[in-house]
Order: sequence, then C-alpha cells, then structure tokens
Amino acid sequence: MGAHAFVSRTDPSASATLAESPSQVRIWFDGPVETMFLEVRVETEDKRRVDNKDAHRNPDNDTLVEVGLPRLSPGRYRVFWRVVARDGHRREGSFSFLVK
Repeated sequence: MGAHAFVSRTDPSASATLAESPSQVRIWFDGPVETMFLEVRVETEDKRRVDNKDAHRNPDNDTLVEVGLPRLSPGRYRVFWRVVARDGHRREGSFSFLVK
C-alpha cells in the first residue's frame, strides 16, 4: 500500500475568495508526512514571498502542515507546498486564494 501523501483539504480552500486575511495556511494530507524536507511558501502574484517562513507539521496531527501569515493586503496569493510521505515519496503542488 502506498502512502504518497495526497492533499485531502486546505484552509483556505483552493480558489477561495476571503473577506479577511487568514492568519495561517493549513494543508491536510491523506497520510503522515515527514518533518524533513517540508516546505510551504505563500507568494504574491509578483512572486514576493509573504509567509512567516515557519512551515511545520502540526505536533498533534502528522497529516497537517501549517505556515503562519502576516496580515495580507487584498490580492491573489499562491501557496506552494512540498512534502515527503512516510514511504519516502516526494509530492509537491500549489493552489491559490484571493483576499478581497
């Protein structure tokens, strides 16, 4: 059985339009992820990094990855993530959201 760590949900959700800036981005996977090689970054449309550079696996849930955010200005943001599943398979992807 493979555990390739597919995204099961995100907060904010992909393509969401938010009335207020979120305080963090949370990504849930369908299996445990390793803490090594974990990366989550949030960028503006002009590719400027805006997250707090504190991406980590939640200490109480080994399928949840989080990164903090400062107060975001209105605009579109893209979240890039990269993880390694417990079986050693590397996965990466991205999604965007809009702050009104």
